[in-house]
Amino acid sequence: MKKNVKTVLGAVIVIALIVGCYYYMSHRKTTAAEDDVEITQLQEVLSKKLDSSYPPTPREVIKFYNRILECAYGGEYDEAQFDRLINQARKLMDEELLENNPQDTYKSQFQQEISSYKEKSQKILQTTVCDSDEVDYREVEGIKCAYVDAAYFMKAGKGDFYKTSQSYLLRKDQNGCWKILAYKLISSNDDEE
Repeated sequence: MKKNVKTVLGAVIVIALIVGCYYYMSHRKTTAAEDDVEITQLQEVLSKKLDSSYPPTPREVIKFYNRILECAYGGEYDEAQFDRLINQARKLMDEELLENNPQDTYKSQFQQEISSYKEKSQKILQTTVCDSDEVDYREVEGIKCAYVDAAYFMKAGKGDFYKTSQSYLLRKDQNGCWKILAYKLISSNDDEE
């Protein structure tokens, strides 16, 4: 009889230990490796789902476009990531601009411009976009358009700082998304600041 009691008691203890371990393992807080990894701007830009989460305003479109430029001009990436950057930039562009700049041509020109920047040791330090109340909304032939100005603070070489500004024209497409139709350089200050 004592043997049976010891066996039953041993079995109960083993079962209690197994249940306790299971409860502890299933309810403990775990820190995933992902929590410890800092997401880079490149990863954020590449992971943005523009098809389902498109920037809602012309200003936000240009802010996201500037993030793409910062990644392209100053980041480290492989060929596949560069192609994805190109695709993200093109998703922000109006159909008319896309037609005038086929993907291969756009990619080639973009690569040449980036190479030129790197040869001159140029770097985008900061980008700014005009305030919301400075966005100029107009209607052209029944189509909503917006003009958004952006400034780029640059460094060339070891200590030459300068600022360039561009004006972007965006047009609302049939889905209600603001797309970049055109852009032009509006000023360039090559003086040291």
